[in-house]
Amino acid sequence: MKKIFVKGKIFSIVCFFLFFVTFTNSQSVRDETLTIVANVTVKPEFRDEILKAIKTVVDASVKEPGCIFYDVYEDINNPVKFVFIETWKSKAAIDSHTKTTHFKDFIKSIEDKATLEASTLKQKF
Repeated sequence: MKKIFVKGKIFSIVCFFLFFVTFTNSQSVRDETLTIVANVTVKPEFRDEILKAIKTVVDASVKEPGCIFYDVYEDINNPVKFVFIETWKSKAAIDSHTKTTHFKDFIKSIEDKATLEASTLKQKF
């Protein structure tokens, strides 16, 4: 996978994310924080169109107050496969995200043009 749509100072974001994950001792924070891994496979003829939609949803999502981390990666062996990795402060933050206009527009934009499979994960240890 190669990273696409680097927004801002990725080094600072990664350091913050690693600091947060490594040094957060509050079990309640870990219990509430959730990560989404979403796989999007685009029909080849819609790749450029969907890339624009991905960029739009990423740019807006990283600004949401409940968003801790939000990146998209492209499979280097299959340029129509993308993986979203998102970390949110809580289930409520995810629920809020799914109600935003940019998220709804993204879902609508991929209808019949891509498949989406997502898992919501809770840190175990």
